[in-house]
Amino acid sequence: MVYFLTVIMSAKELFQQLLEEVRQDVKILQEKKGITPGLAAILVGDDPVSQVYVSLKEKDCGKVGIKSTVYRMFDYPPETRNKKVLDLIMKLNNDPETHGILIQLPFPNFVDKEKVFETLSPQKDADGLTPHNMGKLLLGEYSMESGLIPCTPKGSMAILDHFNIDVTGKDAIIVGRSALVGEPLRKLLQDKNATVTCTHRKTKNLLERLRKADIIVAAAGRPPELYQENAFRLSADMVKEGVIVISIGVRRDPATGKLVFDIDFEDVKEKAGYITPNTGSTGIMTRGMLLKNTIIAAKNITSQKA
Repeated sequence: MVYFLTVIMSAKELFQQLLEEVRQDVKILQEKKGITPGLAAILVGDDPVSQVYVSLKEKDCGKVGIKSTVYRMFDYPPETRNKKVLDLIMKLNNDPETHGILIQLPFPNFVDKEKVFETLSPQKDADGLTPHNMGKLLLGEYSMESGLIPCTPKGSMAILDHFNIDVTGKDAIIVGRSALVGEPLRKLLQDKNATVTCTHRKTKNLLERLRKADIIVAAAGRPPELYQENAFRLSADMVKEGVIVISIGVRRDPATGKLVFDIDFEDVKEKAGYITPNTGSTGIMTRGMLLKNTIIAAKNITSQKA
């Protein structure tokens, strides 16, 4: 039997470093360019987890000096909300004090998601989800330092780098194929020479695939999708020893109101070589990368106007 010490990949220290970097960037932009970076967050739906995240992001902005404005659009009725959201985005696109715009997912079904992201200015796309920014990512025409890349994948890669994990040649399974996490993270890992598969509810032999994977990213957000025999979380019997595990997916149980994560952390950590805790890792790095993207957008917009 091989014995190893599991590394818990907490991102708390990394997050604090990132906050300090952003704080210094804000100071420089204020002193040299006379601008205060501004982030607008739009809550289209009333998803409770989304509301918590936006509230935390608002507090993060206050810590680093970014001007934060939150627009809660779910008070508008379904028949007018789509137009109200599009009108707001166009207004913010033209607002010189708004440098980053976050459109918080998920959306209600009656809102035209495609139209929303087509309307959003790519220059102010704080989560990198416009067709322009996503296209640049998928074509490999992006920069981790100066590009607007989806925040959760970008934060996940930063965690792997922080813990000196070389993904070259490793077999990675991402549970979930969303445009927000699964697909962009697949591309980022692939560009670091990992062999990556995005799985979903129609994937055959998922359990067999998971047990062979060197890296597992649980990003379903709907735990019943994780595994086709109604298991709702990744457990130790579904992974091999020494596996690298990244926890992303989370939902709120409507019956209890408690958060449910895709990973049974206490169980899986007994076999993992590296594992992110369910809290204090990918979630806070998502928030940190939103701040970073806002700074990148502010710098890019300012340089184009110079």
